Amino acid sequence: MNTIYFLCPDDNEPTGGIKTLYRHVDLLNASGFRAFILHKQKKFRCTWFENQTPVVYQRHFKPESSDFVVIPEVYGSMLTPTMRGPGKVILSQNCYYTFRGYGMDASKTTTPYRDREVVAALVVSEDSFRYLTYAFPGLRVVRIHISVDGGIFRFRPLSEKKRQLAFLPRKHPHDVEQVINILKFRGQLNGFSIVPIENKSEREVAAILAESLLFLSFGYPEGCPAPPLEAMLSGCLVIGYHGMGGREYLSSDLAWPIEINDIIGFSKTVEDVLTTWHHSPALLESRTAAARDFVLREYSKESEKQDVVDFWNAMLAPPR
Repeated sequence: MNTIYFLCPDDNEPTGGIKTLYRHVDLLNASGFRAFILHKQKKFRCTWFENQTPVVYQRHFKPESSDFVVIPEVYGSMLTPTMRGPGKVILSQNCYYTFRGYGMDASKTTTPYRDREVVAALVVSEDSFRYLTYAFPGLRVVRIHISVDGGIFRFRPLSEKKRQLAFLPRKHPHDVEQVINILKFRGQLNGFSIVPIENKSEREVAAILAESLLFLSFGYPEGCPAPPLEAMLSGCLVIGYHGMGGREYLSSDLAWPIEINDIIGFSKTVEDVLTTWHHSPALLESRTAAARDFVLREYSKESEKQDVVDFWNAMLAPPR
């Protein structure tokens, strides 16, 4: 039986990309495939989210030629040379990391994306699909959907929210600092709690978002950023950068997208939203409900599972 290994960094910091690797292994095993997370350090596994995902370690890694290794794009130019033999699939959760470490030498044209053992690349947004198909004509690129868990990130109406603003501080902290201080000195954050989401478990993040009126997104560039999706699912008013990959859901009918580095535009939009919330909150309730329904429909666990299973059924089907 073919085995599918997902190479995963030994990193226990909360990172959505790593959680996706674990989730793919779980859903493949639940669908009749044989899959494992592949870590380097003995006995390592991620513990910041709940999982019983099967793990193997590189010292015991002895793949057959019929097996596959899924390699995240973050390994850069070292995606393929260290694991010769089995077929490779690149999982690109942020296409803007593709050329990290390549340099500017026009004569160096070796890349894992043209390696004979790489049979396909998986991407998580239409933006990433356009990027890789343009950069590497002839590469098989397949778009899959990520998912957010409605059982963990539960919707709460605005009327039950605290005066609380949440954000991820590791995403362009200088931009965060400017927007928060502009709003503060304009008197817009009187009575508000400012809550950075950092080093939290998945359920702790869900609890913060459930209580937060506002979620500000500062991430860019992104493949398909999950935190704004989780915030939309939780009923937050989501304002911020789409990061390129988030343009397909961070739209003006569901949220308040901001162009990258538009600090004044960002600040004005938050102020306008708060003004509406003070005077006509019902107008915002309908938008948060629409955002929740959109996320549940387009980024469900069922959609992700179908995409992943369909891809691997096609990969493992006998050649005609």
